[in-house]
Amino acid sequence: MKKSLLNWLLLSLLPMGFFSCSNNDDGTNCPETHVTMTINGESQSFEAMGRGIDLRQNRYELHLNLDRRSNDPSREQGISIILPYKKTGANVIEQFIYHQYIDNVPFDGDFLDGEFQSNVMINTHECFYATFSGKLHDGNQEVTITKGELRYTYEEPFEE
Repeated sequence: MKKSLLNWLLLSLLPMGFFSCSNNDDGTNCPETHVTMTINGESQSFEAMGRGIDLRQNRYELHLNLDRRSNDPSREQGISIILPYKKTGANVIEQFIYHQYIDNVPFDGDFLDGEFQSNVMINTHECFYATFSGKLHDGNQEVTITKGELRYTYEEPFEE
């Protein structure tokens, strides 16, 4: 009787150990890294190329870099994003620098100088998740981004 009660107790407590432990000390569920958006009607995937944190006047600033790799040197695209580290919410992105060089025609600019909406849901030492869209004119061309989604789980968490 004691042995079966002890076995029952161990079996009933074992699942609690699985559900109570986490690799994540801040309770965030980090999504798999994936960057997609529709640019001027064309669905595109980008690669998360790097991230960093800088100290700026009493706050930390997060930098994220995205790139669309191409074997064609006449087609390149890149994005650099800057915002306060750990800040979440609507329109907290401070810079969304977009660069493209397609068919020998350059386009560069900060989407915050045009129309831009974003929502940052996760911004931790382990990962970042946001959605975004916008429109930017450079005087000659217009670039429109819709359905932007950036999910980036860092290879190594930031030191805290």
